[in-house]
Amino acid sequence: MTLEEAAAVLEVSAATLSRIENGLRVPRARDVRDLLDAYGVTDEARVSEITAYLAEARESGWWEGYSEVDDAYGNYIGLEAAANEIEQYEATVIPAMLQTPDYVRAWLREGVNPQRERPFSEHDIEKRVEVCLERQRLLQPPGALKYSAVIDEGAFARAVGGAEVMRRQIEHVVETAGLPNVHLRLLPFRAGAHPAQGAGPFTILSLPRDVSDVVYVDLLAVGQLFLEDPADLSRCRRVFAALIDESMDETASQEALLEIAATLTEDASSGRAYRNEPT
Repeated sequence: MTLEEAAAVLEVSAATLSRIENGLRVPRARDVRDLLDAYGVTDEARVSEITAYLAEARESGWWEGYSEVDDAYGNYIGLEAAANEIEQYEATVIPAMLQTPDYVRAWLREGVNPQRERPFSEHDIEKRVEVCLERQRLLQPPGALKYSAVIDEGAFARAVGGAEVMRRQIEHVVETAGLPNVHLRLLPFRAGAHPAQGAGPFTILSLPRDVSDVVYVDLLAVGQLFLEDPADLSRCRRVFAALIDESMDETASQEALLEIAATLTEDASSGRAYRNEPT
């Protein structure tokens, strides 16, 4: 059977079955039984033997110990942990891989909680900070993940948490950008119109060989989506390449960010208050 034919038996995409076959996703017992039936394995003793392996296969990822991580977020973290390379565009928020704890707290309180029917409690927020910091370990050796990001200047112009929090956040971004596996580019306002302007942020996850890559998007109107169609992947890669061309180079990006941080230092020294910082 082809991958597409076997996937049709499970009523899933070929990419989903590919991740099961390559050990990136544990199937349900019902899925295993359906596939065994399709493959002609009818001996019940053999079926029971194979499905028994599922108990051993379900070793939890570290994120599954956090009740604050829902299924969609957990799926993304799992793909992120398996990825060989991540390419990310962000328009208005510093990417999670680069966030400081204080930035995470301010963003969840002021940016995320108003969207939620049940806002995160302070306990929930601290747990989400822990999750964010654990995810960032992927950028550190050994086996450091190759990470490339294009971030719009607007994400740095908005002082999330206030001037001092944002200053430290920008300095942390610059420090992280100094890692050999991290490639950061600033998309300045003066670049004008660009191909992602009306599309919003997106993340391209390049997964191990023989496994379909994924584009992840998280938008208020539609929620969290995992796009596996080759046309979607091709389009997002074209857009990301165009964004790199329109962005400042890595050295100039870091210099520009330090200039923004210096301005925020002046704001903090003068006592200028922002909406979400104490007065």
